[in-house]
Amino acid sequence: MMQLYTTQSTQAIERFAIDQQSIPGLLLMKRAAYFSYQTLRRCYPDSQNVLVVCGTGNNGGDGLALAQYALIDGCNVSIALLGSQDKIKGDAQTCLQECLALGLSPQPFDSTLLENVDTIVDAVFGTGLNQPVTGEYAEIFERLNETHTPILALDIPSGLQADTGNILGTAIRASHTCTFITHKPGLYTYLGPETAGKIHFSPLFLSQNNYAEQSPIAESHSLKYWLNQLPKTPASSHKGTRGTLLLIGGNHHMMGAIQLASLAALTTGAGLVKIITQPDHLTALTQAQPELMTYTEHEFEQQAATANVIGIGPGLDQDDWAIDRFHDALNHSSPKVLDADALNLLAQSPQQQNHWVLTPHPGEAARLLGTSTETIQSNRIEAIKRLQQKYGGVIVLKGNGTLVYDGKQMELCTAGNAGMAVGGMGDVLTGAITSFIAQGMALYPAACLAVSLHAHSGDTLANQKSQAGVIPSDLALVMSQLLSYASKNS
Repeated sequence: MMQLYTTQSTQAIERFAIDQQSIPGLLLMKRAAYFSYQTLRRCYPDSQNVLVVCGTGNNGGDGLALAQYALIDGCNVSIALLGSQDKIKGDAQTCLQECLALGLSPQPFDSTLLENVDTIVDAVFGTGLNQPVTGEYAEIFERLNETHTPILALDIPSGLQADTGNILGTAIRASHTCTFITHKPGLYTYLGPETAGKIHFSPLFLSQNNYAEQSPIAESHSLKYWLNQLPKTPASSHKGTRGTLLLIGGNHHMMGAIQLASLAALTTGAGLVKIITQPDHLTALTQAQPELMTYTEHEFEQQAATANVIGIGPGLDQDDWAIDRFHDALNHSSPKVLDADALNLLAQSPQQQNHWVLTPHPGEAARLLGTSTETIQSNRIEAIKRLQQKYGGVIVLKGNGTLVYDGKQMELCTAGNAGMAVGGMGDVLTGAITSFIAQGMALYPAACLAVSLHAHSGDTLANQKSQAGVIPSDLALVMSQLLSYASKNS
């Protein structure tokens, strides 16, 4: 399990270690630098010409300490200092004096420093950055990005907001990031993953006592952890005990959406999958997937009465037929999963329920909160908290670093890839969440398992084919394979 902490909590943990555990700040700086240099050596064993780009704060101090390790190890080291040496204080000043004693003199950044460099270390801004990078700094960052030279960032890429994954003006794009003491949410969500590259973590040898007074803002568990939450299937099971679900959608011209959701429900273990859809889709759906049972809206009450959960939204649309189906579902007492146009209809007439799962992408989330997609993406953690406060239940905020939140606990999924940005992926996720609820899981673990399984299946497909070859119908089948693998290795 990975725990993620805000910048404020991280600073409190570090301050506790220094003040209460009597661990010198300089020692933490040296530990961070040594870990980072060892990572550089491991990732780039042939690197000989290292440029360390430093700011004047503690992040710059980490860089100055790393420069010493690189020099002692035999590298050719240059230090570019952004800012005045007069602004360097405390432990960072100590590291500066050590560099000077070794003959390492920082100099102002100049493009000539990039000549013959095979590795760049980003030690400009750390987690404390709270304003956009502009002017000369922005120009230098862009120049560094244009070199295509591997960049190792210390703690967090300069310009990346540590709590949100938002870029403050411009940011250095790292190939690798060494982060310290805590995992920062911004490294794993929104623009963080593509800005940070591969992440390497060190707690800097701090004991768990240092973390006791701070609560993580989110956690990230393995797929295996969530698979273990799925109830075991007794040998005496039959279709009636494996869970019954009712999916609603597939309006005119959108039969494929409900077909994908139902396929995912079947391949993730549901015993009975029933569909309410347009009459002209009934035969086609059962011909495509004989295991499905299809009904018109006139049979809703009868079928809903036997369902453990209702999933609504895939291919629903927003016409009169859709609005009637939406109200049928919301007025029923069963747990519910809402996606796509069911969310758009909910945005038009907001209400709160505690026994549903809402699965918006950023655009749908923006409509649910009456704001812009940009506002949602700029602080996804704050957005999902607002969604849960307004609508209740469990919220799944899809996107890069999908979040799941029930008002008390938050899960961040680090799996998934850009190849999954394809129409129909959300329908598959809806089918999986609905299936796991039908099989007896509570809403939060069902959503977390489905999100993790969905994302890992996408990664499996991307590795087998390519990101361009990831399509939803294939993903539903891979989900079944991963479930089978888990059962054989449990």
